[in-house]
Amino acid sequence: MYDAIVIGSGIGSLTTAGLLAGVAKKRVLVLEKHSTPGGLTHAFRRQGASWDVGLHYVGDMAPGTRPRHIIDYLTDGKLSWMQMPDSYDRFCLPKLGVTLDVPSNAALYRQRLEALFPKEKRALKRYFKDVARAYSWMTLNYVRQVVPQQVAPLIGLAQKMHTSLACETTAHYMNRRFRDPALRTLLTMHWGDYGVEPERSAFVAHAMIVGHYMNGAWFPRGGSGQISRMIEEKIRANGGEIRVSQSVEEILVENGRAVGVRVTDTSGAHSVTYEERAPIIVSGVGASETYNRLLPAQGRTGKLTKPIRESIVRMGYGGTAVIVYLTLDHYPKGIDGSNIWINEGDGSQTPAALTAALMEGNPQTAFVSFPGLKADDQHATAEIVSFVEAGAFHTWEETTKGDRGSDYDLLKSTMAHGLIALVDRTLPGFAHSVRYEEVATPLTIEHYTSHSQGCFYGLPLTPQRFTAGLTTPETPIPGLFLTGQDAGFPGIVGAAMAGWTSACRILGPKGYLQINQSLSAASTSGRETSDPEPTQDHSTHSAPRLAAQVLQAQWLSPHIRDIVLKLPRSLQWCPGQYSLIRVAPFEWRPYSLASASGQSARFIIDVRTKGKGAAFARGLQPGDEVELQLPLGNFDIHSDVRGNDEAPTRRRIFIATGSGIAPFCAAFDEGIRADDLLLFGCTTADEDLTRWLKTPIPHVIRCMTRESSDAAFKGRVTDYLRMTGIDQSADYYVCGSPAMVADVRRVIRSGGGRVYCESF
Repeated sequence: MYDAIVIGSGIGSLTTAGLLAGVAKKRVLVLEKHSTPGGLTHAFRRQGASWDVGLHYVGDMAPGTRPRHIIDYLTDGKLSWMQMPDSYDRFCLPKLGVTLDVPSNAALYRQRLEALFPKEKRALKRYFKDVARAYSWMTLNYVRQVVPQQVAPLIGLAQKMHTSLACETTAHYMNRRFRDPALRTLLTMHWGDYGVEPERSAFVAHAMIVGHYMNGAWFPRGGSGQISRMIEEKIRANGGEIRVSQSVEEILVENGRAVGVRVTDTSGAHSVTYEERAPIIVSGVGASETYNRLLPAQGRTGKLTKPIRESIVRMGYGGTAVIVYLTLDHYPKGIDGSNIWINEGDGSQTPAALTAALMEGNPQTAFVSFPGLKADDQHATAEIVSFVEAGAFHTWEETTKGDRGSDYDLLKSTMAHGLIALVDRTLPGFAHSVRYEEVATPLTIEHYTSHSQGCFYGLPLTPQRFTAGLTTPETPIPGLFLTGQDAGFPGIVGAAMAGWTSACRILGPKGYLQINQSLSAASTSGRETSDPEPTQDHSTHSAPRLAAQVLQAQWLSPHIRDIVLKLPRSLQWCPGQYSLIRVAPFEWRPYSLASASGQSARFIIDVRTKGKGAAFARGLQPGDEVELQLPLGNFDIHSDVRGNDEAPTRRRIFIATGSGIAPFCAAFDEGIRADDLLLFGCTTADEDLTRWLKTPIPHVIRCMTRESSDAAFKGRVTDYLRMTGIDQSADYYVCGSPAMVADVRRVIRSGGGRVYCESF
C-alpha cells in the first residue's frame, strides 16, 4: 500500500509527490492519463525535433529564489537553467505604431514605457507600485496556507489591505489609471500568459505575471520534457512510482474520507480497471475535474462539495488556444530567442471577434516562441499560440482524435496558414523557413490533459476565483487535497508553489518547517545525502522497467538500425505495442516492438532524426546494457477480427514507410495469412527495407517515388490506393511519418475503409 496517491503528473503533482517522497520518505504513487508523464511540462517529438507544450518561459528562477530552491531539490540540481535574452518579450502593435522590448529590469522597463508615453509618467509610477502590492497579496495567500493555523488569520488581515486592488478587474484598473488607450493595450497584450482577457481577469492575475518576470526569464536547457523524469528519480528512490496511461475514474470515499481511487489502465492492448488505496489522495487535475467528475455529486460528499461546484459554474471558463508547432529550415533574421507578442488590431477586439477572425484564416493576435533556440537544441522549431473562446470547437466535441472529419482538417490548415502569414508580416521570411507544421486545437488539449474544452489554465483568474476562497490545497473531504494551478496560481512556478503548499499541509503543523529544513540542507550540501537505493519495479498495474542487453545491432540501410535486446525474463506483448527506452539520463523514447513475444525484443530505428534517440541507437553495440519499459500501447494488430460469428476473418492490409514497418514485423512473426498484403513506400531501392529484413513478410507491393523499377509501383502509397480503390472488407494498418499516416487515413476513410493507426 502506498502512503499517498497523486492524480496527474503536472508540475504541481510532481512537486507534491517529490517533496513527500524526499522530505518525509513516503511511498507515493503518481497516476498519469497520458502515455508520457509531465502534464504541461512534457514535450512531444517529430522526426527528432521537439516542442514544449506548456513551458515557454519561467520567471523567479534565478539562483537563491524559493522556486529555484524547490526545483533544485526535486531534481537534485540536475536541471540546468538558461537565462533568456535580456529583452525576453517583444510586444508588437503595428496598427498603433508601437513596438516594445520588455527588459529584465523593472526600472528600465518603466523608463522605456515613460519614453513611449511621457504624459503617463505619473500613472506609470503608481502602476508599478500597485503591481508590487497585488503581487504581495498573492504571495501572502501562499504563506497563509503553510503557517500554523493560529497565525493564518493574521496573514488574512494583512491581505485585506490590498484585496480591493487585487480583485479589481484588469480592464477597470487600466481605464482608471491610464488615459492613453495604446498604453492600456500595450500593458495588457500578454494576457495570454494568464488566460483571461482584461475585461474578466482580476488585476492580481496581471500583477503576478508582470512581477514574475520583473527580473528576467529562464528556460530549462534541453527542454522541459526531462523535468518529470528527474523528479521521478526521487519518487522511485523512496519506493514510489509514476504510472502512465492510467485514467482515474473515481476518488473512493468511505465514511466521509477519501481512501483510494478507481483506475482504468489503458497502457496495454486491453483496458483493465482496478483500485488503489492510500490514506492520502492528492488531485492535480484541476478543481473542476476533481469536484465534478471524480467525486460523487450525491450523498454526504455531494452535499459537502455543492457550494464549491456552484462557485465553479458561476466562474465560467478560462482560456484555451490554437497552437501551431513548426519545424524551420533556419531561424529568420531578427530571432534571438525572445518571445514575440503580435496584435494587429487596436486592442478593442473581443475574444469572440478574435476567435472568429482566427477560424476564418485572418488572425489578429499571436504569441510566438522558439523552443529549440531557448533549449539549445540543434533543431530549429517554433510555436505559434492564438487564444480562442472556450467552446469554439463544439461542432466536433463528440468526435475522437484522428477522426474529426475533413472539415476539421481544413479548418486546422486554414488557421495554421493564417497564423504563419501573421508572423511573417512581423518577421519577414518566416513563412519561407517552415518545413513542417502540426496544429493543436482545444479538442487536442482536452484529449491529452482532460481540461474541459481545453482550458489548460484551469479555473479562470476572475475576481470571483480569488474571493471564493478556492486557491487552497484544502478540500471539504478529509484525506483529499488539491495541488497544481487550481490550488494556487497558473504557470510552472505558480503550480509548483501550490505543490509546495499542498505538501506542507499534508505533512501537518510541522510540514513547513520540515520541508524548509530539507530545502536548506540540500542547498547547503548541494545534494541529497540520505536517499535510499532505488527500488525494484514490482508493479502489477504498469509495464515493468527492465535492464536488457544488446544481442545484435546491425545496419539495414545507411540510416536504419536493426537492434535486438535480450530481456531478463520472457514477456508477453501484442503486435503493435511499443517499448519506452532510456536514451539519455532523463530522456526516454518510444519504439515499436518488431518481434513476437519472448525473451528478446527487436527494434528497427531510423537514426536520421539527429535527436538523442538517434544518437543512442547509432552508438549501440552488442553487450551494451539498455533500460526499457514494456509493453505499452494499444495499436492492436488483430489476429482474428470477425464482423460477427458467421463472417469470415477480415483481410489485413499493412501500409508502412521507413521504420514504420516495425510493428508489422511483430505481426508477421506471429503468422502470415494467405491474403495479407504489405504496401511499402520508399524513395529509392536503397531504402526498401523489405529486401533486407530477416523476418517473414507477406506479398508486398513496393511504391517508389524517385526511381522507376519493374518490381515497384511508381508513386506514393496514396497514389496506389486511389488507383486500385479501397477494399471495404479489409482492415488497414498504417505506420510511418505523421504526414504519411494522415494522408493515407484520409484516402482510406473517404473510400469507406476501416483503418487503424498508432496512438503515439
